[in-house]
Parts: sequence; structure tokens; C-alpha cells
Amino acid sequence: MDQAAGAPEGRDAAGDAAGLRDRYVARLGLEVAGRGRDLALLRELQVAHLIAVPFENLDVFHRRGPRTGVDWSVPKVVDRRRGGWCFELNGAFGWLLRQLGFAVDYVSCRVFQDGAWGPPFDHCSLVVHLDGRRWLVDVGFGDACMVPVALEPGEREGVPRPVGVEVDGEAFRTAEHHADGGWRPALWGRFDPVELDAFTARSDHLQTAPGLAWTKQPFATRATAVDGSRVILRPGVLRVREGSGRFVDTPIDEDDWARLLAEHVGLEDGA
Repeated sequence: MDQAAGAPEGRDAAGDAAGLRDRYVARLGLEVAGRGRDLALLRELQVAHLIAVPFENLDVFHRRGPRTGVDWSVPKVVDRRRGGWCFELNGAFGWLLRQLGFAVDYVSCRVFQDGAWGPPFDHCSLVVHLDGRRWLVDVGFGDACMVPVALEPGEREGVPRPVGVEVDGEAFRTAEHHADGGWRPALWGRFDPVELDAFTARSDHLQTAPGLAWTKQPFATRATAVDGSRVILRPGVLRVREGSGRFVDTPIDEDDWARLLAEHVGLEDGA
């Protein structure tokens, strides 16, 4: 399977890709046959993915060495029914969108964290070209916007919160408007497309460098409804939000981790 485009060679390989595509769509609980490749379908696919496929770090935490290629991420999401982090989730979802006929670029983003912008390739995101416009689509950034965002200057409606966009030549920046009334910078990306293997060095660093949060403790989160409701599970706490409201935290015992992971996120810790 071709890492960047997901375009296998030969009749048998094409059939395998089609079957994998259909199982992927089925995992999202959607029916796309006969549907136009339009913004409505793109939005449904993104929302369904965020509800069905969790953002989680279990392979990173357990030092299983997740990779960036779709030969790793697509079977993990589809056949193992797992989640992952941005390199896996957006890598796999980009493959699916291409298989469905959308024009998609993988793009490098910097992440705003601890008051500063991180390095390039810190985050893999997707830019979808549709009807002459560019749309930011992301299923691998945790509690971020659940719907496509037009990459045009201004404030955009989003779920669970509005998104602000700045565009400067070949770069764009996003910020999200939070419940406290403030805008928080989120992503600083470039429009020029890259291959998934361009993220490999950063992926390896984030899962091997000492002291990084990715390997300190396990976590898992997924959206639970189209209105932005979400559940987040970390050792010691279960966080639940209804719509765009505030999270309600419930302390949990260590012995409850596996049960709650299966109940709320649909995962087994040892999967």
C-alpha cells in the first residue's frame, strides 16, 4: 500500500484497498454509496471518525513503536479497532478520504503549547481541496474542532467552539475560542503537502525522548455526540463534557481503569 496516496498497484491490490476502505467506512457507521463528494459528506465523515475512533497514546505509552505509514495506521484503526495519535489518525483518515475521491494533502503543523510554538512536523493535519476552497480537517488533535474549517481569514463556526483563522502566504494559523472568553492559539501550519514519512523523525522523538508527557501516563479520549460532547480518561480521573459546557471530573480508582477504558472509549489496555 502506497504510504502517501494509498494507491495500490494491480487488480488484487486494488480490490484489497476497496475492501479495507469499505470496512473503514463501516467502522464509522456510515453509508457513502451514491453520495456526492461534497462538504456535507466530508463533515459527516469527520464527526463520525471523532466519535468512533479515539485519540489515545496506549501504543506510545507501552513502547510498542507506532509508525507513520498507512500500512500501520489503517489496519490498526480498521481491523484492530484501535485509535492512535495524530500521525496515525490523520494518516489513516487522509488515506480513507483519498480512497473516497477527495483531494487531500498531508501538512506539517506546529503546536502552541506552554506559551510557545513547537517545531515543524510536531503535528500531522489534513487540508482538503473542495470546490475551489481549502478546508482544515483534523481527527487527531484531541479536543479540537469536530468539523471542517475553511482556511480563509476570519472567525469560523466550529464544534464545540469557534475557530479563528489567519492566512499568510503559504502558512496558516488557527486559534480556538474557549468558554472563558479567550482565544487560544492552536496550530501553525504550511499549505505545501508532505509525505507521511516526513513525520517519522518527529514521531520517533516524541515516543522515545525522556520526560515527555506522551510516555508518562496513558490516556484516551473521544467525542461522544455531534454537539461536541466528550469523554477523557486518564489514570485517577474520568472527565465528561456535555456539548460545549464544562468538564465534570470524577475521581477513579486504579482498579477501574481497564473497565472504564472499555466502557467509555471502547478499548482494551493490552490491545
